[in-house]
Amino acid sequence: MPVNPSTLSRQGYDRWDLGAEFGIDEGNTDYQALKAAYGDLPEDPYATGSGRYRRYARGVYLPWSNEFHWMPATESQAREGMNGYYQGDNNPEYVNVTRNLPAISDEVCKNKLLLDMIRFDFSQTRWNEDDSVWPLYVGVHLIKLHIEEDGHEAVSSPNELHQDGEPYVFAHLIYRDNAEGGANLIATPDYRGKQPEDVPPADRLSEFQMERPLEAYAITDHLVSHYVGPIRKGSEERPGERAILLADWVPMRHRI
Repeated sequence: MPVNPSTLSRQGYDRWDLGAEFGIDEGNTDYQALKAAYGDLPEDPYATGSGRYRRYARGVYLPWSNEFHWMPATESQAREGMNGYYQGDNNPEYVNVTRNLPAISDEVCKNKLLLDMIRFDFSQTRWNEDDSVWPLYVGVHLIKLHIEEDGHEAVSSPNELHQDGEPYVFAHLIYRDNAEGGANLIATPDYRGKQPEDVPPADRLSEFQMERPLEAYAITDHLVSHYVGPIRKGSEERPGERAILLADWVPMRHRI
């Protein structure tokens, strides 16, 4: 029998509170370990000075057995402590560029909460008959926006409404501290490449801001475009930060 569509696959987006889903709070040991991993994120080598810091790892999910396995880097990438990330022409800032990004450590890759997030994400996806019997490629990004000076902004990439090229993309808030901004906008696909002010009310499908640790949302890429605004430093003296875990899902069906 066909699998019932999820809200995500039907309307193009959905939101969750994974703290409630998993029955954990900020005192959870795995949460604290995952949060600590953002303390030493290196600067994005493709966006120096942008306030963006990140690490990346790749895995495969086997739909028929609900198994997830991390993929190795190439030999040259492993020597440099990198993993390759490619979006084709979907990111206008890096068209047809393989970005070699700093790798997530083996210790963090074993974090139970991170793995539970991946399994939860899979449970919300829906695949056609062919893709459901092939492995799914999963890209996992640890991304932190960090801003130290008043009047400056740290931006996500790309800084416009966009589609990622991956059928499903999930964003999980790990924490935000002394940060203002970072609002999310989900719109119809026609606004890819546009700015939020270009989207009339009728085509603004959802607008929200993630505030609490382990809030999450996801998009079905071909059904919507989406945008996340820059962050600014809040009123406290310490820097402003917002830390996100992204997971993107791509079928690996054989094509000749």
